[in-house]
Order: sequence, then structure tokens, then C-alpha cells
Amino acid sequence: MDAKKPKLEACERVLIVEGYSDLLFYAEALEKGSRNYPGVFIKPFNGKSDLVAQLETFLSPALLAEKKAIGVIVDADETFSGTCESFGTVLNKITKQDVRHGQWTVGPPRIGLFVVSGDGSTGEAESLVWRAWANDPENAGPRRCVETYLACMDGQGHRAKSPDKGRIGALLSVLSDEDPRLGPGARDRVFDFSRPEFLPLIDFLRRL
Repeated sequence: MDAKKPKLEACERVLIVEGYSDLLFYAEALEKGSRNYPGVFIKPFNGKSDLVAQLETFLSPALLAEKKAIGVIVDADETFSGTCESFGTVLNKITKQDVRHGQWTVGPPRIGLFVVSGDGSTGEAESLVWRAWANDPENAGPRRCVETYLACMDGQGHRAKSPDKGRIGALLSVLSDEDPRLGPGARDRVFDFSRPEFLPLIDFLRRL
């Protein structure tokens, strides 16, 4: 990722994400996975609730008029279909376009929505990343190490609030120990964006 952060007014395309950690990860996915990073401004919020509260203000008529494409990526969390429906409804109201998960409208501007993990399952970005990494046969041994560690901690009364965040955190504490978060982990090439699990996300980002 380019160390020089793009400015909103200088970019014709915008990607909206839940938080700063998401910004780091999706910037790497744009650059390494889709090769579509130049000219994209990534706007983070302070979590999903803040994104919902601020989205209509951020997507002002002036911003919609001057941008070519605006994408929104959010976690499914407890309900995939519910998140698709709620964000589709909000974006339809703001943009007056028919916005649906995994698709881009004709525009202008083109509007896209992607609910992670993208395959109809619940979870978050870490869920998608863990599934892609853990399904690689080359990672079978390290996967057992991570699962054994978390099972051991669970047996001692310490369970991760988010199992997939716990798995990714345990993995990156060794493989990207300088900063064990999704974005730095992707920057350190811990994750392979060519894995089939990432394809719906990468395809969405390529069309931004």
C-alpha cells in the first residue's frame, strides 16, 4: 500500500468500511488482490453503528454528484440476510438506486455493497480470512496449533468473544508479531488473496 494516503477530493472512487483496521486490510486487498488501489479513497468509521449513523451525512448529494463509484463493505455479524437487507434499504434511500449485496448499480454514481463474508454465512472479515487460510492444505499443521492453543485457553476459562478474531490474533501473534492485525498481516503476505474463498470480495473490489 502506498504510504501517501489519498485525499477524498482527489479520488473519483470511494470505499466505505467499518473501522481503521478494516481500512488497512481492504487497502491491501485492493492493492495485492484486485490491483485496483490507485485513485480509491477508503473512508473508515468507528464501527458499524457509527457507519449507520453517519452514512447519510457522508453520502451527501454533493459527494454523490462528484464521484464515479462508491462501495460499502460491512460485516454480516449475526445475520447475513438481515445485514444485506438493512444496508440495501439504507443505500437505496440515500442514492435512489437498487443496491444489492455483491452487485454494482449502473449509476451515476455506481454504488456497490458487499457483506462479509460474502457466501451467505454469518461472521466478519476475520471469518473470511480464517476460512481462506485454514482451508489451504499447506496450513493444516499450523491450524492445529492455533486450535489447540484456543482450546487450552478455553479450558482455563478464557474464551475469545469472537472465535475467528481469536484464531486470527493467535496466528498473527507469531506470523506478523510486530502488529498482529488483519491489515499488517496482509501486508506481511500471511494471507493469499488468490484463494477461492476471497474471489467474491476481490471481484467486487475489481469493479469499484
